Amino acid sequence: MSEVPYGVRTLPELYEEWAASGMIANIGTRIVEVGSGTLTLEGHFTEQAHGFPTSRGAIVHGGAIATLADEALASVAFTLAEEGETTVTADLKVDYYRPGRPGRLVCNARVRHRTRRLAFCEATVQQDGGEVIAEARAVIAYVKA
Repeated sequence: MSEVPYGVRTLPELYEEWAASGMIANIGTRIVEVGSGTLTLEGHFTEQAHGFPTSRGAIVHGGAIATLADEALASVAFTLAEEGETTVTADLKVDYYRPGRPGRLVCNARVRHRTRRLAFCEATVQQDGGEVIAEARAVIAYVKA
């Protein structure tokens, strides 16, 4: 039986700590599922904190959606980190397909390829119920913690 990788083992503990303040607390991010090179996060977006008014009702601001994707991408890369490493976003690209509505958004992320210093990752952001609202890609750098 193989040992659980450092990043997979450590990430849930980090999210418990981060949930108390900052961006993770702001969008109510929670780990749904974590594995080596895969991650599902959910965020809870409110009209008051993350909404943008339109004539057809409130939508979630694109920056808030990008934040969820960025968290997922850096965190999924962290699942492959070795002890003493952390992750930082070097490049982020988000494609928006349709507006997100306030409520629960789910982000599924995976590492496509890792080198010694970089991870190439992709993510899909879905409205609760499965409708894809955005896709994102990132290059994540590994740096000394």
